[in-house]
Amino acid sequence: MNETTTKDNLKIGIVENDDYFLTELNERLEKLSNIRNIQSWTSSEQFLMDLDNLDLDILFLDIMLPGMSGIELVGKLTEKSSKTKVIMLTNMNSDEMIFDSIKNGALGYILKSDIGRIREIVEVVQEGGATITPTIALRVFSSFRKIQSNESQGLTDRETQILQLLVKGKKIASISQFLLLSEHTVNGYVKSIYKKLSVHNRVELTLKAQKLSLL
Repeated sequence: MNETTTKDNLKIGIVENDDYFLTELNERLEKLSNIRNIQSWTSSEQFLMDLDNLDLDILFLDIMLPGMSGIELVGKLTEKSSKTKVIMLTNMNSDEMIFDSIKNGALGYILKSDIGRIREIVEVVQEGGATITPTIALRVFSSFRKIQSNESQGLTDRETQILQLLVKGKKIASISQFLLLSEHTVNGYVKSIYKKLSVHNRVELTLKAQKLSLL
């Protein structure tokens, strides 16, 4: 954060390609008295080319963007040790997206339908907290319990994530692209999963996962 910025003088950024939602979010933010500036971009690539993004206090970031996804972008910001606090925006409550966003450095994950709470969200994040939509919080706790169950089977968090994608019918190439891993690495995880669960194909994998309540 810029040293001259206070909690009543915030600089906000929005990366969103839905014009209607961008306008609505911008209008709601403009009504907050503690914000001095709001900037917006329609893609991750456009954002990264704009040097002004370096001193943002809070960035509202859509996950499903054309080109580079929001999850990839928050990961790049984390790699750059950016002090910008990122809040992910989505219409989806996918477990994979939730955890990938958090692991990549996001401090918030909210459904777009919840922007009526925008004042509370900004205040919580600016005061050093994290924010998450209640319905998504329920999924986080549910997924955490599943992970604990998976640990008894010897699966790592990443193996659990890949297992869930495999059972959903995702192909190796698709999983590789989604998780930003090489196909060789994903294949290694798949072999480990099959070995730990003592299965030989996806049908057996799905049945075993259901039997062990791993989904």
